[in-house]
Amino acid sequence: MANQEIRAEVGISAREAEVLAALGEHLTNAEIGARLFISTRTVESHVSSLLRKLRVADRRALAAVATTTQPALGTQPVRSTTVAAVLRSRLTPFVGRVAERAALAEALGAHRMVTAVGPGGVGKTRLALSVAGQVTDRFADGVWYVDLVPVTDASMIAPAIADALGLGESQGRSATSNVLGWLAERETLLVLDNCEHLADGVAVLLEQLLAGSPRLVVLATSRARLLVPFERVFAVPGLSVEADDSGLGDAVELFAGRAAAGGSPPMSEDTKRIATVCRALDGMALAIELAAARFPSLGLDGLEAGLADRLRLLTGGSRLDDRHRSLRSTLDWSYGLLAEPAQAVLRRVSVFAGPFTAAAAATVAGWPSVPAGAVPTILAGLAEQSLLVAIVGLGETRYRVLETVRQYGVDRLEEAGESVEAFSHHLSWCLDESAALASREPVDAWRAAFDEIADELRGALAWAWGTARYRPEAYRLAIGLAGLSFTRGLPGESQRRYEQAAGLAADDLAAADSLRSAAGAAEARHAGNAALLLRRTAADAALRGGDRAGAAGDLARNAELINRGSGLMATAPAVGEVEALIAEGWALAGDDLVAQARLLTAEAFNGATDDPATVGLVERSHAGPACRRPADRERRTGPAHRRAADSGTGPRRRGRRVAAQRIAGADPGDGCICDGALRWIGHGRQLRHRSR
Repeated sequence: MANQEIRAEVGISAREAEVLAALGEHLTNAEIGARLFISTRTVESHVSSLLRKLRVADRRALAAVATTTQPALGTQPVRSTTVAAVLRSRLTPFVGRVAERAALAEALGAHRMVTAVGPGGVGKTRLALSVAGQVTDRFADGVWYVDLVPVTDASMIAPAIADALGLGESQGRSATSNVLGWLAERETLLVLDNCEHLADGVAVLLEQLLAGSPRLVVLATSRARLLVPFERVFAVPGLSVEADDSGLGDAVELFAGRAAAGGSPPMSEDTKRIATVCRALDGMALAIELAAARFPSLGLDGLEAGLADRLRLLTGGSRLDDRHRSLRSTLDWSYGLLAEPAQAVLRRVSVFAGPFTAAAAATVAGWPSVPAGAVPTILAGLAEQSLLVAIVGLGETRYRVLETVRQYGVDRLEEAGESVEAFSHHLSWCLDESAALASREPVDAWRAAFDEIADELRGALAWAWGTARYRPEAYRLAIGLAGLSFTRGLPGESQRRYEQAAGLAADDLAAADSLRSAAGAAEARHAGNAALLLRRTAADAALRGGDRAGAAGDLARNAELINRGSGLMATAPAVGEVEALIAEGWALAGDDLVAQARLLTAEAFNGATDDPATVGLVERSHAGPACRRPADRERRTGPAHRRAADSGTGPRRRGRRVAAQRIAGADPGDGCICDGALRWIGHGRQLRHRSR
């Protein structure tokens, strides 16, 4: 298959094509990074993106794909001008809306920010995707689709866009900065779908993106306008029941097509009756599809009788309200036709944020009154009734709940009194998935597995965070997601999750430990000032918990970071800050050997490298019991060292154990925590020798 044909199907970027070609040569990530002058972490991000787009399981499969396309991929890279991969794939044909498509395409040519507005189920997403595919030739750098349904936190909007663009996190830069940098010089259409629950956050971010990217155009979909001055609102109407030439309207055509797909094409003499049904449903696309799905089993007589009973009670009110009511009544009717176990599964799977497997659904939704082992069959039946979307992949079928149906299911959960139980089952499943993923080796397949469940973990954490009785589980999930995010190359999210964990911790010592991890993540992303603030907050929490030595170690680490990592600081600390931190640390350290070693090392980094006093400080810290040879340090991590760390009682005992374990495991590969200072002294002497 030619490179252009691959890109037409999967929409890989030019850089991804280069990475894919290198994988075909069986290069390591480091070798690919060296060839393309990018970091290993960026290579990992591109590999993960290729796994997702090409729908293959591992690196070996990518190499096989690359081998079959090597001649084309080795030629001039192709710009990402195809839409098929960056937009959601169509599972059914798009019907009609000729006038609306032309009008929306024209609006995108005249305005840089267009919001397609309409009630749930009217067809906003399908219309936006159709028009995006229609106008792709206008945008030399591609059309990119971002589904905001799984995003529950405004701070995750920019990372979601970055992920869609194939951008990883960069050290010292936020996700917003990365997206701005990528879009700045590009001619791009960005499609943001389902913005209503994040309207304020989307508005603020789009103002930045549009101001910094002069050739960017944004097409958003929302149930309500975003209320920004640069927005052009495009009201999405219901499907037409009659065409301008008095022929069949789009609504009737949609009904007929979906009914035919179910094996029962309607007769031509039924057209008027179908039009009456579609008119009663206000041309709402989802409502019409649900009704058509029942046509093979109920016929028009059954449809008319069932819908009439529901709609008769819903007359009156504004036209927009009528459209909302007609969809709700159709959902009520479709739901009422299901057997009770199918009703239970439909409302319970609404807790999933994205596509899910039958096995996951069985865990989350398979409790009474759903018979054991019945969930896979029920899911297939719900897909046949257009209440779920089946996504057939390699080796397994996944299911997706349409957003309108998902919100309906959440309402039904509340009415059934099952909301807490369903979300708690989902939370338990997420904790198990998080633990299982943490135990696996982080290779290419691991990254794809993380990407599949990440939105579920985030959604479960958001729910548990706001539910007091599940705070311990929320804490565990926050810690788990923080570690997984860091492994995935997302230190920014890792930092946020550790900070969340600190807010959920059962005591001050656990909070201090989470804040220290957050500080480490901040250092990894070169956010030095944030690291200082977080470690200072950790010291305060440690003091509240009675761990004076742990607090002293935190202050020493900050003093060391100011000297060792000055390039990480956007704002230089005040003059004398290092000396003040060290003095405060000594006042807290007492006879704790680990804290003393930390403070001696901090003092060493604060001295001149050719000062004998500096060398003396390092030698003192190096000779102390807290800094031993590798063999000794290995023994310190065993049972004997754990018993020594456990000496004492209460918070002091616990804090000593935490600090000792941190020092014992710090700086893998170093002889001890002081070896870095020794290398720093030697490096300084070498520089001065060269200058002479």
